[in-house]
Amino acid sequence: MAGVLSRLKFARVSLRLRDALRRGSTVVEMALIAPIFFMMVMGTTETCLMIGAQQLLENAAFNTSRLAKTGYTATGQTQAQTVSQILVKELQSYGALITTTNVVMTERDYTSFSGAAQGGGGSGYGTQEQIVVYTITYPWKLFTPMMSAVMGTNGIVNLTSTIVVRNEPYG
Repeated sequence: MAGVLSRLKFARVSLRLRDALRRGSTVVEMALIAPIFFMMVMGTTETCLMIGAQQLLENAAFNTSRLAKTGYTATGQTQAQTVSQILVKELQSYGALITTTNVVMTERDYTSFSGAAQGGGGSGYGTQEQIVVYTITYPWKLFTPMMSAVMGTNGIVNLTSTIVVRNEPYG
């Protein structure tokens, strides 16, 4: 009987020792996996923010060109000031993630769609029934160093939206 009790005590002690060793392995596994996991989470988050900013640029290009193709100008402003004001208002909805002073909008006018395909063109919003190509570019600064190593140049990814419209017959 004494031998059986002694074996049970030994079994209990060895189970406790084995459990203690396993707990230590969990800490080591976590230390190895956690940096990779958190880098992936940060990269995914930044990619989602960039996709959101790109979608906002697309929407801003659409709304801005929609206003500009009508030839509308706000009272006391030029067409360029009116369009710029709408663009800034659209982009401010993303908060501090987009610095509106870094946004560049270019507009090129053409007499036909085939002319737009060939390039060249004039600079400006065009006249009635002209084709205008609006390009909005924003230099997105990457937050995570790991993403900078994978994409962009010097930690910058240029987000660009281009839209082509025909001005309405305003006059």
